[in-house]
Amino acid sequence: MSRSFQSVLNCSLLMPLCFIAFVSSRIAVLFVPVPDPLSDAGWYLSRAITLANDGTYSEGGILTAYWPVGYPAFLALLFKIAGPSLLAARVANLVLASASFWLLYFVVKRFMNDELVARGTVLLFTLYPNNAAYVSLLLTETLYTFLLLVASLLLLSRQNWTLVTAGVTFGLAILVKTQTMLLIPILAFLASIEQWSFGNAYRAMLRSGAVCLLALAVVVPWTIRNYAVFKTFVLVSTNGGMALLAGNNASVVGDYRSDFSPDDPLLVQAQFSVDDQIAANRRASSLALNWIKDNPGQFLRLIPKKLFRLWAVDGEGEWGYQDSQFYRANWVWFRAARVVNQVFYFAALSLCLVGFWMLAKTRISTPRTYYGLAVVAIITLISAVFSGQSRYHFPAMPFVLAYAAWVLLHGEKVSLNGISKAV
Repeated sequence: MSRSFQSVLNCSLLMPLCFIAFVSSRIAVLFVPVPDPLSDAGWYLSRAITLANDGTYSEGGILTAYWPVGYPAFLALLFKIAGPSLLAARVANLVLASASFWLLYFVVKRFMNDELVARGTVLLFTLYPNNAAYVSLLLTETLYTFLLLVASLLLLSRQNWTLVTAGVTFGLAILVKTQTMLLIPILAFLASIEQWSFGNAYRAMLRSGAVCLLALAVVVPWTIRNYAVFKTFVLVSTNGGMALLAGNNASVVGDYRSDFSPDDPLLVQAQFSVDDQIAANRRASSLALNWIKDNPGQFLRLIPKKLFRLWAVDGEGEWGYQDSQFYRANWVWFRAARVVNQVFYFAALSLCLVGFWMLAKTRISTPRTYYGLAVVAIITLISAVFSGQSRYHFPAMPFVLAYAAWVLLHGEKVSLNGISKAV
């Protein structure tokens, strides 16, 4: 398998052909009818239109910070230029996804130090159906993945000016997904350390701290806005407590279709409302933490359910198309595509886990090799504490595909004692 895979990757036309196929498949998705945005996507769209028209981040006339402002602000800026157009938002996704193709190639080439692994990664990325499905969906994932890859490339370049721009980019990513704050120190450390030694680790910690401070500096203006609105400290958003409570209560299911019941007594007690979001966030946090304290065993037993929701299934991009007449008329083809995607995903995830096992069984002298593993691990840990949904692993998938490509390329010829030679 590795020899045939290597021969494909050595083809001089592979990269342009992959990029043409990547862009063409996603352009084709833009022609698939999509229903008007609902749920999260509808909320982002409404906030973006209000922000573009009135300059306020508000819901029903009430200033809010319930969800991070980053993606609605991105859409609002786009709407200022092109008008409130769904097509403009989807074309923007196409541009971001196309840029992510090349960003992923250069990121993998740097942290894996292997041209063929980078080529193999973008080949798998091209063939990954669920990534294509998101081009037409007004969700944070495409923008966030783009920002994560930009910041990663800048970090891995290891120049002073790129560290500065990486910090700024990570700051923008925090405004899209607040949990980015947990990624920054570890990713910046792994990108900065040359080898496993105390001296290198100390310098890497200093550089990591600088990147964190730069990222927070980008967020500060929004935090000041929140303080002016709510008269209390809100770094980015007010949904942290509700997110914690949604993943820590007695009704958490963790199966394929749902993760919790909105009728759970604890969620009812939180009594969320837009005009009372600060107090509701505090109530939700308190309820969740008290539940964890009173039910430590059940909290631990929920973790496998959350991880099942996070990693067991893929292809959730299909859900964004289901409420259309076109979907109902062609549901068999959508379902078939979902099955193909799940097979592809399971194979890629299995290969990635093999790669992690190989990394764990040997001592690798290049810390950057663990960069993608850190992304996957931190996203997994966040979901283990809060809640897991398959959508949440979307930004980790480029790195999953990188380790899958590495195993496909080197798995047959690398022994546990010689694995470092292939990295």
